[in-house]
Amino acid sequence: MVFFGLPILVLGFFTSLRAAEPQLPKAAESFATSEVKSNALSYPTCPAPPEAHQEEEEKCLDQRLLLGLVRPLVDKYPAEKQRQDLTFKNFFTYGWDVGWKEPDEGPNDAPRFGLLRIQRAFWEREIRLVHSYTFGVDGGAADEQELEMEVELPINRRFLIEFEPAVLSVRANSRSWDFGGGDLKVIPQVMLWETKDLSFSSILVVRTPTGTRRVGEGRTSLMPSLALWTDLGERSSLHTFFGAEFPLDGYEAGHRDAVLQYGIAPAKTVTSKDTMLLGNLTFFAEFNGTTDMGRQKQTTLTLLPGVRWLLFKDFWLATGYEFPLTGTKALESRIWFSIYRDF
Repeated sequence: MVFFGLPILVLGFFTSLRAAEPQLPKAAESFATSEVKSNALSYPTCPAPPEAHQEEEEKCLDQRLLLGLVRPLVDKYPAEKQRQDLTFKNFFTYGWDVGWKEPDEGPNDAPRFGLLRIQRAFWEREIRLVHSYTFGVDGGAADEQELEMEVELPINRRFLIEFEPAVLSVRANSRSWDFGGGDLKVIPQVMLWETKDLSFSSILVVRTPTGTRRVGEGRTSLMPSLALWTDLGERSSLHTFFGAEFPLDGYEAGHRDAVLQYGIAPAKTVTSKDTMLLGNLTFFAEFNGTTDMGRQKQTTLTLLPGVRWLLFKDFWLATGYEFPLTGTKALESRIWFSIYRDF
């Protein structure tokens, strides 16, 4: 299932690149002369099928394929003509039968998109491929790689479902890599409060023991959590997250009873969305932490500086380097790379 995302992303890259080719020379000329207005550049769209509605955003082939697979879910409710706020007061009466649509982004608004590790608080409809390489696991005894595919599907403005299958590999003592399947995570998410400048949601990560134990998987756990995002102005934003993972099966006797997980990440966007090849270039710094609860409480804090940008229309890239801020045997450092495809 993880490798299903690879051909989709490859197809998305080449269809977006092909659509962007006529604009690249124009973009180069505009950068050289600096006489073109900032809104003159726009991302080209792929040809839409004849039956598509005029008001519907034109999609590339891979996006139409993905939408076709999930259309009974994502097209179940019509989107609102004018976006309204979601609050505690109208929690039970509004948003459950309203289709999700990506909010408009003003020139001074911070973009709503996920970073690398911290849980995002808002909705996105995308397929994402994340690769991480961890150096020095278990006090330097091994290196580890993880390839994870994430599919995020907003059902309406109040409810989203996400699926995260993964493949892991471990190399101990400079031996050959040992590959195995990762645990499947099913993540329902409910929006509690959302306005133009704030998103606040509740999350439940359900980890199923589908993985291979020889690579450290095969665990069952539940992780309820809360996530918040807010626009700070001047295209700056703040992501925050707090939750606790409760193991239900798979942890050996004497291991932690629960794991607190939390994080905070400021982000700053320095280019406009229509900047060719570097749209919405955003720098961020994730501060993530875990605290093992049990007889031996241990806290690990890490810093993950990174960058995310729009390469072509609806095709994003992100990368970062994570290192510990506290003494820990969990890892020496970790490299992240992610590809996102909105659809």
